[in-house]
Amino acid sequence: MRCPKRFTIPGMHMSGMRQSVTVITVLSAIMLFASGCATEPGLNKEKFAELSRASQDLKTAIRSGKPCEFPETLLQRLASGTAALKDKTASQAERDLLSAYSHLLTTYKDGLLLCESRDHLTGFDFVPKGRIYVTQELDPLVEKYDLPTERHLYRSTGKYWRSISADSIAVIWERAEAEIKNIENMVNYN
Repeated sequence: MRCPKRFTIPGMHMSGMRQSVTVITVLSAIMLFASGCATEPGLNKEKFAELSRASQDLKTAIRSGKPCEFPETLLQRLASGTAALKDKTASQAERDLLSAYSHLLTTYKDGLLLCESRDHLTGFDFVPKGRIYVTQELDPLVEKYDLPTERHLYRSTGKYWRSISADSIAVIWERAEAEIKNIENMVNYN
């Protein structure tokens, strides 16, 4: 069926009109969507420079062979650095990076808690050498890191208690190293 002559534009065939309508529709859609899309700023690496240095220092301390003996100022640097940037992230990439640093800080605190607990009650004969007595404070770490425990009986009271290997600290430091690697990847690929 042919269109009546009154609907045609002189010098233009129907296929040309359809093409023009399609182009106008596509351009309108692009302009409509493009005006609503604003690009988010990227990752400002300089903003995270101090946290980056602190995480590298932590990595060095872990690999030193004496990860329980590094200065507490490292903890303070990580804590103050994450707190300082809490409300100063400008993009999702920066929020994700700050979250990764916060997880690293938590893992670091967990490691320090386990380090401090290594010598707790070791002066008593009922705690076997090379074991850490699992206190209520350590229970969440045992669960969180799925640390294997041993069950012991304290004969004088008939009560049972649990212990973990003194080497369990390695599990937490391995997690910290994996988190540092994740942070490095986030910085390098954003």
